[in-house]
Amino acid sequence: MAAQSEFPDYIGVTEVTTRSHDQMVVEGFMDGQHSIMADEPIGFDIGDPPELSGQGRGWTPVHYQLAALSMCTAITVRVVANDQDFKLGQLRTSMQSLIDIRGFFFDLHLQPKFEQIRFELTLATKEPAARVKALAKETDRRCPQLALFRAAGVPMITEWSRRGEREPVHTQKLAIRGKLPEDRLRAQALKQR
Repeated sequence: MAAQSEFPDYIGVTEVTTRSHDQMVVEGFMDGQHSIMADEPIGFDIGDPPELSGQGRGWTPVHYQLAALSMCTAITVRVVANDQDFKLGQLRTSMQSLIDIRGFFFDLHLQPKFEQIRFELTLATKEPAARVKALAKETDRRCPQLALFRAAGVPMITEWSRRGEREPVHTQKLAIRGKLPEDRLRAQALKQR
């Protein structure tokens, strides 16, 4: 593998190795860290909605990808908040992805893809809405994981809320024009019933 010294000081090198096991289980390793397990299901039931039934031995790779996005964003929020003297207590995130999996299971002419990600960040803060918006914009600019999803054109709705308030203080939409993908998908489901 590449050594850190092969690159300029400003290039971060992260190395992860994996080992595949039986029944679609993959184990990941990072030097000096405990291994992690990813488990894809071995069965697929066609239902309404489709259900995946895994072995329960670990997260799926999609779970890891979303966790990485959430964790990287949370870290970036803390760094940006510190830089902006933004008073921030607890930060809670939740995420939901909608993935078209037909190309993985049914129709090999299709490419599996994220239809949408809904990402909610709840901040324990009394900072005004303008400061929350500035925190959100700078976090979006500086977060490497958000940059990956932006570059891939994954439709994403990110809602920034203050704890205890029902409505978001700031909403960002990435790669969404017109109707939300979740609304389109809900309408399709109603037509199929």
